[in-house]
Amino acid sequence: MLENEIESYFKEKDYAERSKKERVGKELIDRITTEDDNLGGVFLEITGSQGSGKTSVMLALLLYFIQKFPKDKCFWSSTYNAPLQFTKLGDGLYNIMVREGSGVEFKNRVDGEIVELPVTYFTDFDDLWNKAKPGTCNAVFFGDRYMWLDMLFFLRSKYEWAHIFFDEFGEVASSDQSGKMWKRIRKFSEDIKEVRKCNKNVFFNTQSATDVDYRVRKKLMVRVFLPGSRVDGKTRIFQSAVDNLVKDPVNGNMAYIDKDGEFGITRFKNIFKPIPGKNWEAIVVKKEKVKHASTNEVETRTNDTYRYSEGSDGIAQVS
Repeated sequence: MLENEIESYFKEKDYAERSKKERVGKELIDRITTEDDNLGGVFLEITGSQGSGKTSVMLALLLYFIQKFPKDKCFWSSTYNAPLQFTKLGDGLYNIMVREGSGVEFKNRVDGEIVELPVTYFTDFDDLWNKAKPGTCNAVFFGDRYMWLDMLFFLRSKYEWAHIFFDEFGEVASSDQSGKMWKRIRKFSEDIKEVRKCNKNVFFNTQSATDVDYRVRKKLMVRVFLPGSRVDGKTRIFQSAVDNLVKDPVNGNMAYIDKDGEFGITRFKNIFKPIPGKNWEAIVVKKEKVKHASTNEVETRTNDTYRYSEGSDGIAQVS
């Protein structure tokens, strides 16, 4: 059972048996998995190549918080048109939440058919917060991932512990925005800094750190480097050290963890596997009117294959 396995996930070796780097790594893991009102939450980034275990690390942290702090609320932000990773937690450990009128539906990735899943619908941020369940993974679908920028601002008004997990964070705070969206992300970078003082942990993963806006990354407190990561000038860890990290499917992939210049080494084992029969993805179905230039006829078209998001000019974009 995952619940039993996660108990020892971060405690695989007696403290006295660890090397210095392992001891520091354990101390940093203890910091990010401890709730201290004086210190507040953390803002943590996980990077690594494809298949290095980025999502598995986030799921492990999520499940640990669910078990250790069952009164807390946990939120998960998924990417669209991709496997729903949170289902690997197993039945009873996630609550799917969808914004009313968002056009979000779910389909089977094998046959393409729409599937009806148990869903909690919400209208606004207050309704979302009130309906979110403690002690489980609240997987939230706004139909537009950029709405998480405003969600983090809203969470500053809630002074109680909560944990937010972003899969593929580059889709939320991307580095290639301009115009109004560039300004929104600048404000978001301030909210990220302040929300941790309201006892909020924010964790995210990305394959390439350059996908995330530099103003947001400047607020990072903790960095986890899995095999295949590219380091930057914000850490004392050398690229050559990261290049020597070992992938080990049995004992867990090695990783460096850095907090404010102090760094150590740890391992993360992938204990999460796809569950048969749950090969689902979230899509956004939008009806739009299209005018044909040649005939001036207007056609109502349903498109369920794109990710619906707000562009840099504040207008809905199809990508």
